[in-house]
Amino acid sequence: MSKITVVSYCHTAHATWIPFWCEQIKKQIWKDFKILFIRHNWQDSGREDAAQLVINQHLADDFDVRIISYASAPVIGDVIDHGCSQIDTEYFAHWDVDDIIHSERMRLQSEYLDAHPDLDFLGARMVGFYGDPALEMLELDYYEPNEPNKDALEHDQIKHCLLVKNQNCLGHTTMMYRPQVMQAIGGFSRSDVKLDGKSPDFETWKKAIMAGYKFHRIPQLCALWRLDSSSIRS
Repeated sequence: MSKITVVSYCHTAHATWIPFWCEQIKKQIWKDFKILFIRHNWQDSGREDAAQLVINQHLADDFDVRIISYASAPVIGDVIDHGCSQIDTEYFAHWDVDDIIHSERMRLQSEYLDAHPDLDFLGARMVGFYGDPALEMLELDYYEPNEPNKDALEHDQIKHCLLVKNQNCLGHTTMMYRPQVMQAIGGFSRSDVKLDGKSPDFETWKKAIMAGYKFHRIPQLCALWRLDSSSIRS
């Protein structure tokens, strides 16, 4: 039985990235995971049907794929919590539709979770880019020049980074965690960088680590964050 569900949520402005997202999913070396795709605040039934057709054509033969629609305030914490309530696997895995994900990402993180069943939150290294990434950035062992917090991998290092340095070393699209833990800490943060200037990811990780949950980040570069379409730049 699959232990991980990849959860991707998409508003209409990012719908053009769906074919790209499908190709990224298909490239994964390890495929024993479920997929939940959430159409967030879509209001065009024709567009919903077209997106469902594209996803099913690309992924339904190889994956357990579920596609749902969800309406709420345009705050990611709300849709993330809804996603947590909709899955039946041990872990929830983020996957933003526009980011570049290394083909080994799911294998590396799944194997690490198997070897460390006491872990609550697992991330991987991630760096941002504009336009098209340099070819060397697609390698697992690539390091950005002066990459901040590249050595923050163990729990205590991550805690120091989050709470003492007040910096976020955990890339959103690489994060995996137990849905029950998210529920136990009161859900994902409802902060919104456009409304209160705070990163909902950063606020959530701080809340969880202060509550005593265990974190780790694997050293491989598993994702490239497309800054052109992000609300958060640092």
